[in-house]
Amino acid sequence: MKAKKNLKRLLSILLYSLMLVGLFTMTAFAEGATPIDVSNSEKLSDAINRINADTDTNNEYVINLTADIETSGFEVQSPCHVTILGNGHTLTVGQRGSITINAGAQLDLGSKDGDILKICSVSGVSNDVPGLLDVKGTCNMYTGVTLSGRVGNNYFGGGATVQGGTFHMYGGTIENCGIRGGSVCYGGGVAVIYGGTFVMDDGVIKNCFVESSYLDYWDPETCFTAMGGGVFVSGGSSFVIKEGTVLDNSATNMGGGIAVVSAYEEIATGLGNLKSSAEILGGVIQKNSAKTGAGVFASAYYYAWADGICATTPTIGSSAKPGIYIENAQILGNIADTTDGYGGGVFVSGLKSPAVASIKGTTVKGNKAAMGGGVASYVYWTNMNIDGSSITENTATIKGGGFLAVNNTSGGKTTIKDTVLCNNLAGEAASDVYLNKAPLTLPSAGSMDSLYLDKPDEVNNRKIDGWYIDAAASRYTEQNKDARVEYAGYDNIPASNEICLIAAVNQPQAKITFKNEDGSTVSEEWYPFGTRAEDISLPDAFKASDDTYDYIFESWSPEIKDVTQDAVYTANFKKVFKKFTVQYEFNSTSSDKKLPDEVMALLPEDVAHYSLNQRIEAKVPSKTSVEVEGGKWVFKGFDKDHITANMENADNTGRVKFVGRWEFVAEEVPGTPTTPSTPTTPSTPTTPITPADPTTPAETNSGIGVTNPQTGDNSCLVLWSTLFVASVFGIAGIAVCSRRKRVR
Repeated sequence: MKAKKNLKRLLSILLYSLMLVGLFTMTAFAEGATPIDVSNSEKLSDAINRINADTDTNNEYVINLTADIETSGFEVQSPCHVTILGNGHTLTVGQRGSITINAGAQLDLGSKDGDILKICSVSGVSNDVPGLLDVKGTCNMYTGVTLSGRVGNNYFGGGATVQGGTFHMYGGTIENCGIRGGSVCYGGGVAVIYGGTFVMDDGVIKNCFVESSYLDYWDPETCFTAMGGGVFVSGGSSFVIKEGTVLDNSATNMGGGIAVVSAYEEIATGLGNLKSSAEILGGVIQKNSAKTGAGVFASAYYYAWADGICATTPTIGSSAKPGIYIENAQILGNIADTTDGYGGGVFVSGLKSPAVASIKGTTVKGNKAAMGGGVASYVYWTNMNIDGSSITENTATIKGGGFLAVNNTSGGKTTIKDTVLCNNLAGEAASDVYLNKAPLTLPSAGSMDSLYLDKPDEVNNRKIDGWYIDAAASRYTEQNKDARVEYAGYDNIPASNEICLIAAVNQPQAKITFKNEDGSTVSEEWYPFGTRAEDISLPDAFKASDDTYDYIFESWSPEIKDVTQDAVYTANFKKVFKKFTVQYEFNSTSSDKKLPDEVMALLPEDVAHYSLNQRIEAKVPSKTSVEVEGGKWVFKGFDKDHITANMENADNTGRVKFVGRWEFVAEEVPGTPTTPSTPTTPSTPTTPITPADPTTPAETNSGIGVTNPQTGDNSCLVLWSTLFVASVFGIAGIAVCSRRKRVR
């Protein structure tokens, strides 16, 4: 019996384990993907052959590397969905080999979960072969995947070559790849050609390069090769970067970070035609280097020479929106040649309609070149729009620290609006803007709302108020105040000869700032030195009400003064209760008497809410006299007849008080009668004296009113005797009663 129970328990555990394994398998290989574990090159080759033999588009395969593997390269031909997971391992590809994804095939490198997969090249130079990835179909690359170490010669693409296919980089890194030498030297990190598409959602392309000393036969002073150290786009292809970084890449000639150029076949059909596009919709283009266009290079004047690299030249594609679109990006610290290079941050050349050159919402900062440190436009038909961007702190060793445009004489024009273009430097002239036969529309310098941060010291750190001449013969920094020449007509500059400009200051100004109590800014305005206090525009300060208080502006602190320097004024607010209430209290005027409940019940009630400065009349209690034992309580009135609802009269809860006084009046009580004293024994009356015989009265004039004479004492002896006897008996009775009580 016990054995049977143990057997059942064992079977239960086994079934549970099988369920877990099944669940794990479903999780790891969703939707029926077939896993294939490979530990060496032979097994990898067998896996690829097995997959390529499968033509069912619904099937999926997952190749799991269980060890580091070396391969000469392979092709994915099957329409099945194929994934390679590195599991932390490295796949090393031979010098002349590539991982090729043919048209109609799909290969995923890594996974959304961040699988670690390294794909690197055998050291040395790979001649006339594509990059580590040769994408003619579809390839997706995820975070955790690294492509590195491929150095090619005379081809497109070191890390990846996208030939008419689609390469989607969701993350990961392409690094230390490049093309060195040869007449075809394009795309050290990634080359997108012949109608290919490269989408970069995230990730990094860094330390890639294109290096060549090749000189053009027809123009030996110009090298048309070695372009696109990080990314190269040509032949009707498209590149979209949404996030990610293109960092520390280099090109001998053009486009250290990104290069978008016409193919030779396009130029042959008409100079200025560009069928490719680059949409830089975010991300960072930083610390790249090249002779010209160190950060971003876009041109239909310079072209890519690609004759003979393919036995059969693929058909050139055509992007839906050719040109260069830069939006919400950061172009920082890129360096072009400081002797004769153009466009440290961005260089655009010869883009004929319908190709577009657009920079919007982008920061161009800290870039450097000989000409046009920040942005440069060159040759004939280029139409460029710069909107809502910032071009600052760029440097030109010669001219055009911020922006440069030259020889744009065939209908092209640059329009700059809502953009901060200032505080750039130039060694010889035109710290901010250099023009030579190039039309331009500029915004008002004052609208930039920026400070001037250079010499002369008298206007350093003052608000920029205009465009001024900054020519080689008359540098703004060397001018005294009276010699400064303001440039008018900046909003429509024609294609004239050399114009050198700087956004600067003529009259020193101070920034007057008004702030709320919480430190937030109410307004900032600039005023010339000497502006009187009464001429300063005072803003409306505001502080939001809370549950208890409204806030009323009182004053600015400190007191506003004439403008002699920057100043900050802070709003003072008086807090006022949003609603006032009334409380009634009764007090006794008799310190030894507590008010009874009958009196306290007469407290007036007032549930009303009163507004600021409202007059409130006291409510008289319904009774002003209350009878109680021993007397009565009398209402003597409130401490005040009325009160005004304000902060001075209210307590910390918004209540105002009326205090009523009550006085106790005691009842008049009659006094207790006193005990009569014992009467004294009357003395024995004396014998009355016998009266003398009356004499005969004298005759009067009239007998009317004559009274009889008194004959003796008027006292009543009977009355006195009675009282005496009653007193004796009373005393005796009291004595007897007292004796009886003692006996008891």
